[in-house]
Amino acid sequence: MEAFNLLHFLKSGDELPREAIGFLYEYGAFLILRDLPRGSEFGIDYKSWQTDEKFLGLKMIPPGPHFVYCSIKTAPRIGFFHAFKSKEVLVKKWDKEKEDFSDAPVTDEEIERFRANLKNMDNMLGPYPFENYRSWYALAEFIDEGTLTRLQPLKGKISAQAELVSMETQFMENAELNASVGCSNSVDREHPTRTRFVDQQGLPIMKIREGYEIRFSSIPQLKADRIGIDYSDRLEELIQKMGGNWHSLLAELQFAFVAFLIGQVFEGFEQWKRLIHLLCCCPRELHLRSPLFVSFIRVIFFQLKECPSDFFVDIVSRDNFLTTTLSMLFANIKDNDDASDELKKKSLQFKAYLTKTFRWDFNFE
Repeated sequence: MEAFNLLHFLKSGDELPREAIGFLYEYGAFLILRDLPRGSEFGIDYKSWQTDEKFLGLKMIPPGPHFVYCSIKTAPRIGFFHAFKSKEVLVKKWDKEKEDFSDAPVTDEEIERFRANLKNMDNMLGPYPFENYRSWYALAEFIDEGTLTRLQPLKGKISAQAELVSMETQFMENAELNASVGCSNSVDREHPTRTRFVDQQGLPIMKIREGYEIRFSSIPQLKADRIGIDYSDRLEELIQKMGGNWHSLLAELQFAFVAFLIGQVFEGFEQWKRLIHLLCCCPRELHLRSPLFVSFIRVIFFQLKECPSDFFVDIVSRDNFLTTTLSMLFANIKDNDDASDELKKKSLQFKAYLTKTFRWDFNFE
């Protein structure tokens, strides 16, 4: 079976033919996860399980980007994105003391030992959940290895509860930055007062510890409260910063959504909102970048379609931001004589879907 035909079956959601199983075992990737405690949550993409004492990882992983995550008891999820290659064997170790993926490097010799022993380990490796691959592909269509290199934290891990440090601690841990500020833990002759960084309410300014933050693109604060507002210049500037490829913009939108929905990282939700605000308020770009907006509607459609039903009640619908911003998009497309017929058609279909499915009202000014 050719790889192209196999990916077609996976993306379409059709039942896999018998010969595909052997093909996937030979050409799929393997994930070995050592020392994960029994009863832990382990997940990849859109599926998670509770592990038993025999669990050692996954087999038959389709090549491409995937999100792997773990949680011990009721602790927040810790995960990472990885672009798996055909026949790759990825080995990760779990640090039981830190309850985190170990930072200790895995040698090539160790990887090859696992590769040589895969058949003997077969009953300890679960198969990739192919029944969920179609949903995952819809959520991650534009994400590629370049996306992961650009956005993933430098430490390589995404945590639902990232370690926070005060701003003065950040300075004290960076000698070069602290040279001009002089933060100190103690009060002495050289430091008669302690430097404090506080917000308007007098609370300490906290930041995610360096290396653990997702490196999202900087998006200006946008105010999407009326028809006619135009951020086309900002959108174009952002796309140019991404090498002129609008696929990278939609990849970041998908990365942010997965980081929030599956990784449970709230900053992913905030970046998702910022990008949607931006894309919904660019009337001048609608005919210039029609393929971008047609694809944007498809991306948002699948994101909303794949979400749990209570997602909207608890999070998305809380401040009504989607109905407000999407109203801008629908109105801009409707009023733009130069927008393509395909874009106008997709816009009407998407609006009808949202109205029927979620009973959202877009007929307000």
